[in-house]
Amino acid sequence: MPLTEAETKEIRRILGREPTTEELAIFESQWSEHCSYKSSRRLLRLLPTSGRRVLIGPGRDAPAVEVFPGVAVVFKVESHNHPSAVDPYNGAATGIGGVVRDILTLGARPLALLSMLCLGDPRDSRARQLIKGIVRGASDYGSGIGVPVVAGDAWFDSSFNAQPLVNVACVGLVRADEIVSGRPSPGDLIVIIGSPTGREGVLGSSFASKPLEEGESDKGAEVVPPANPLMGRALIETVLEISRAKLAKYVKDIGAGGLATAVVETASDFGLGAELRLENLHTKGELSPLEMLVSETQERIMLVTDERKLEEIKTVLERRGVPASVVGFFDGSGRLRAYYRGRLVVDVPARETARAKEVWRSSRPPRELVKAIKPLDRLPEIPVRDALRIVLSSPNVASKRWIYEQFDSEVGLRTVVKPGRGDAAVLRLDAGDSRGIAVKGDANPRYTSIDPFRGAANTVAECYRNLVAVGSSPAAFVDEPNAGNPEDPEQFWYFEMMVKGIAWMADELGVPVVGGKVSLYNVDQRGRQVKPTATVVGVGIVEDVGRVATANFKSEGSAVLVVGTTLPELGGTEYLARAFGLECGEIPIPRPGEELRSASYVGRVIREGLALSVHDVSLGGLAAAVAEMAMLGGLGVEVDVEAVPCRGCSRIDEVLFSETQARYVVEVPRERVEEALRIARQLGAAVTVIGRTVGGRRLSIMSGGKIVVEESLENLLELYESALPRLLV
Repeated sequence: MPLTEAETKEIRRILGREPTTEELAIFESQWSEHCSYKSSRRLLRLLPTSGRRVLIGPGRDAPAVEVFPGVAVVFKVESHNHPSAVDPYNGAATGIGGVVRDILTLGARPLALLSMLCLGDPRDSRARQLIKGIVRGASDYGSGIGVPVVAGDAWFDSSFNAQPLVNVACVGLVRADEIVSGRPSPGDLIVIIGSPTGREGVLGSSFASKPLEEGESDKGAEVVPPANPLMGRALIETVLEISRAKLAKYVKDIGAGGLATAVVETASDFGLGAELRLENLHTKGELSPLEMLVSETQERIMLVTDERKLEEIKTVLERRGVPASVVGFFDGSGRLRAYYRGRLVVDVPARETARAKEVWRSSRPPRELVKAIKPLDRLPEIPVRDALRIVLSSPNVASKRWIYEQFDSEVGLRTVVKPGRGDAAVLRLDAGDSRGIAVKGDANPRYTSIDPFRGAANTVAECYRNLVAVGSSPAAFVDEPNAGNPEDPEQFWYFEMMVKGIAWMADELGVPVVGGKVSLYNVDQRGRQVKPTATVVGVGIVEDVGRVATANFKSEGSAVLVVGTTLPELGGTEYLARAFGLECGEIPIPRPGEELRSASYVGRVIREGLALSVHDVSLGGLAAAVAEMAMLGGLGVEVDVEAVPCRGCSRIDEVLFSETQARYVVEVPRERVEEALRIARQLGAAVTVIGRTVGGRRLSIMSGGKIVVEESLENLLELYESALPRLLV
């Protein structure tokens, strides 16, 4: 059991006696890392969580941010790493289901899903099996509940062959005055709705709070509950109807830790106690009290309601065919008491049970870190054409069409910018409404494995740029740091540095981190942590969805501008990893001041209609960004390396493949170039014309008047589109 000897002694002290088996199971679930955040709470307090738009911050199942007057976005990120390692299909599907229910608890209608996946090397048979199962599970559940998967990220690396990272997010909308924000009171009823409780996933939170052991990869059916998207869809409409009618004071997802966790956390949060009659719970067959308390059967929600409104709730439930049971009530005792057929099986103080003591973990940089971040020795030069093809065919850079075409991105008819067309997805608020939101999720495991502070900061900046590139104003982030064993000081150091990097960059950019999740114990069966990864999901405000920018070149003869100044930063780049097999060096320096200046410029030229297309410069550098814009638009492009402002660069590959931060490529009509440059001078942004779009469907890179790359877009597109599917055959 994950409970330590010290924790077991503390339980005896709290109770003044030996715990019952049921009580011990509740403490095991509630005090697990997955539920308690006992190792991470002190660090998470560093995150900037407040802002003028924040209506509900950390603490509820999901946060809420006011994006327009009276209109709130509710969004959440969740991890299902361990479950997806042992049952990829149901692990990914139940991850989606859980994060959707988090959104529902505030009364928000789920609008869109995002999947941020760190997957193994597609050439490995086990990794390939996991990849296919994870993508299919997420796709089937999203389609089954009628919520589109519109954005995300995917990274491929052998570090994740057996232990993938499956981070999913959901974004919903609700009128600010319809947010479910009541306070449970003594006498309020506890109503459990949704799937009958079974034996699935008993103590699943404990399973997710320790390293996977030998043989556990074959125990999927025992530890991962099956997904039921039909019930998930019914719950969406049922909870929304109950919320709109103000029938429930409070709504909470029954996820990790099961029924006991949902009740004890609610009681603790509001200074209450609760009494449960477990025999009243609707179940799949005969269950023990322990199973009823800590089962993690999916598609279940807890409603808290005044007894006078119970009949109205029952009417809604019966009409929609959603099973339910009244299992107890809240009281003022401060204790959770659970009875089974007249026998008292649990009697614990709610507050002490709900909140494990913080564990102060020690941390220290690993010895090998010095080697990982050392300056690069001089690299041999390879032909630019070969380098470009190597980068574009990398599964991390190449088209993710194989993934996103398995998702339904259009159900609901709100998606304005679809996957593969822009740097972020754009959703309209409603039919006939010109307002919208942009959403995007990002991660870069290589950056955070080399330098977790800079890497996490750069991930925040990358998400920020993606939101800006479509014409939105970033409003808020949620985060998901994924790391190894917190009991290992060297592994916990990565977690600590990632949180500090996220906090610093978000604070510098003035965008709050309003919620998130933590995932620890992501290690292989030898105890080595997978690449520590900071996942960041952002929401931006779009004033007019008719004026958003996409990444495809639009018009022949346009000017191609680069925003920002390039530095010779090849450390940790996709170019270095793919062309030379090296994952080391100083990764790009985060530059929040430059991010703000560049974003101010890009936002303005989009608003004023100067920008025909916009794409941020990130993985693969400037060369990859320009090539992607050309391939997406079916328009040729000519760029001159010598026109690119590159401070300190001595080689052409530094200009083309550096992943220096705070940069964008912008297409501007040739007749408006002077206007675009004048705006740059006004804002103090570094903006330079580096080329032009042309006919002929070719990409030309010149240096000193000499062509160094001349490629047909057809050849590049075939390479770019086929790279990932070929690896997954």
